[in-house]
Amino acid sequence: MKATIEKHLHFDNLPSASGLEMLGDHYYVTGDDSPYLYKLDKNYQLVSHEAIFDTTGFENGRTDKADKADLEGMTLLQHQGKPYLLMMGSGSAPARRKAYLYNICGDDICREGAGTHGAKAIDLDPLYKELEAQMKLGESLLNIEGVAAGHGRLYLMQRAIGTGQNMLISYNLAEFIPYLLSESAVQLPKPELAYFRLPELKLLQAGFSGAYVYDDKLFFTASLEDTDDAYGDGEVLGSYIGYIPFDAIGKQDTLEIPATLMLQANGEPYTGKAESLVVKKREGNGRYRLVVVSDDDLGGSELLEVVLSLE
Repeated sequence: MKATIEKHLHFDNLPSASGLEMLGDHYYVTGDDSPYLYKLDKNYQLVSHEAIFDTTGFENGRTDKADKADLEGMTLLQHQGKPYLLMMGSGSAPARRKAYLYNICGDDICREGAGTHGAKAIDLDPLYKELEAQMKLGESLLNIEGVAAGHGRLYLMQRAIGTGQNMLISYNLAEFIPYLLSESAVQLPKPELAYFRLPELKLLQAGFSGAYVYDDKLFFTASLEDTDDAYGDGEVLGSYIGYIPFDAIGKQDTLEIPATLMLQANGEPYTGKAESLVVKKREGNGRYRLVVVSDDDLGGSELLEVVLSLE
């Protein structure tokens, strides 16, 4: 398997890209310390940005680490014929335990039934508390970094930090969507857990950072960051792209899955922090064109077009 970067763009005015989704000819990007949803056209040009929650504290171009929503995952949901963008916080701190559900109608944001700034805010604290109890995290923190929907399931990816484990958490969408849309207390959807082992470098294990469902695979990004907690940043040693075959989930206690380092055009490893991805198209048997976003930890973002060959 090989992942080669063929296009590399930098955005100074799009901070800390963390979530990516594609709908039609447009790409939607969230930043983990930004209150905005950014929209790019098919040529990756920034065409608009829309506030999804209160922008207080964003005066200097980034929200303070202690206050940021940390929206690390985003996915497209379909409900009653309408498309929604679901953005979820990592859960690693009190301010990071919310989700936002955004209605989209074609190229325009649907205002009907939406809350402040066009997004419905959802308190995830009860859901995350139940999830933490089932995951038995010990001294580790909840750290949801990837969100993807497909095949009737919602998939959340828990990023391994330190001695923690990479986990795949899945919910039945038929149970999860009513929970998101409910204005009153409803029974929490029940998660299913699976455990994975990712590649290691310099005695550190890579951790999940993004997810996307395409064909019969759950594609993912992962990065290898020299940090032992979910709160602080560390030196990035490399980023990976891989996939989980759906028919392999739950077959054994901890599954080792295919993943490969992202390479620059000159063959050198890419040392940016890949945060999320979409599959733009399949270009033949075992060959995919992906779009990946990364966070430079300095307030900017990168967008990469990557060719992934599975052979």
